Amino acid sequence: MCVRFKAKPERRDELQARLLEMVEITVKEEGCLFYDLHVDRDDESIFYFFEGWASQGAHDIHGQTAHVQALVADAPGLTVDGIRLEFMNKISPTSH
Repeated sequence: MCVRFKAKPERRDELQARLLEMVEITVKEEGCLFYDLHVDRDDESIFYFFEGWASQGAHDIHGQTAHVQALVADAPGLTVDGIRLEFMNKISPTSH
């Protein structure tokens, strides 16, 4: 899963701080395999989470946590276009 955030120019530093805080909290959640924060190489206002979860249930529980709900609620004030979620499946050499 990939989650994209494009910060409002005046809120970029605040959004980055909030996302870094999310990493600290989320990596301790049961079922979190990885929760990596990245910034776009060409546009430092764009952030991405690359997330891996042991199960859909673990991801669903994460989505209901207070820290996720707070970020979702604050996203309109922090971002240009809200939060964009991209779901994907890993392709391995033996899966095709």
